Amino acid sequence: MVFNGLIAYPVTPFHENGDINFPELTSLVSSLASSGVDAIAVLGSSGSFAYLSAAERSQVASTAVDAAQESGVPVVVGISSVGTREVLDAARDAERAGASGVVLSPVSYVPLNNDEVATQTAAVCDVTSLPICLYNNPGTTQFHYDLELVAELLDLPNVQAFKDTAPDVVTFRQRYNRLRSLTTQPVSHGLSGDLLIASGDIAADAWHTGPAALLPRAYTEFRAAVVSADSARIDESRRLLLPVVQAVLRLRKLSGLHSLAKACGIDAGDPRLPVLPVPGSEQRELARLIDALEVTGRL
Repeated sequence: MVFNGLIAYPVTPFHENGDINFPELTSLVSSLASSGVDAIAVLGSSGSFAYLSAAERSQVASTAVDAAQESGVPVVVGISSVGTREVLDAARDAERAGASGVVLSPVSYVPLNNDEVATQTAAVCDVTSLPICLYNNPGTTQFHYDLELVAELLDLPNVQAFKDTAPDVVTFRQRYNRLRSLTTQPVSHGLSGDLLIASGDIAADAWHTGPAALLPRAYTEFRAAVVSADSARIDESRRLLLPVVQAVLRLRKLSGLHSLAKACGIDAGDPRLPVLPVPGSEQRELARLIDALEVTGRL
């Protein structure tokens, strides 16, 4: 299944004038594709999808697919948008670009209800044959997926995965087990939430994470440790990664990820306005944390 394992969500690099830096995007995705991650997801929250035009999103999708093609690592594309028309256009663009799947969250100016989410998801199934991953992101969308709704949507022909979050480890495990009890359909129930991932307490079927696109070696080692339940390796990986994740989240996720990219030597530029870059003092702190990772050989 395309949505299993470590799924890395890269930033979209920008030039100083705010234009997308497509050569750097190609370099970032190409490098990521050879790093050991299981899939690459462009145009997620980490990829600034909400700040890009439809034409830009289409070009990001095709650029990423081309950059990863030689490696064989699947590229999935975020198609979320405020309007269903735009969602459907993005789904068609992703399939034309050669994407291996799409990620859909219920973004809307007015928070959606279950019927509206179900209707939109069915509409996406009508315009693409690509596998669909539903994304539970209530902090942004103000919509929280009931597991009964997820089970219902898994009966649609190409809904195959659920990117989920929870306030704590116990709640995620309860949701994971509950969804399994509600459906006989195959599903990848993946974990989203950088602090939950950094706890090292949840393997899930997949990790969906932005920092992994910038620190793929560290995250592939961490996930391998968690999947194998190797407590010593988990503790060491957590010791190295948790301070980085905490620093990024203190800065707001998007600004923090662009700052982390700079600390990792990636020319991602600043996030597109109105999002502002982080202060220089915070940038230096991230650089210090990345230096510590580099010493261990996990950068």
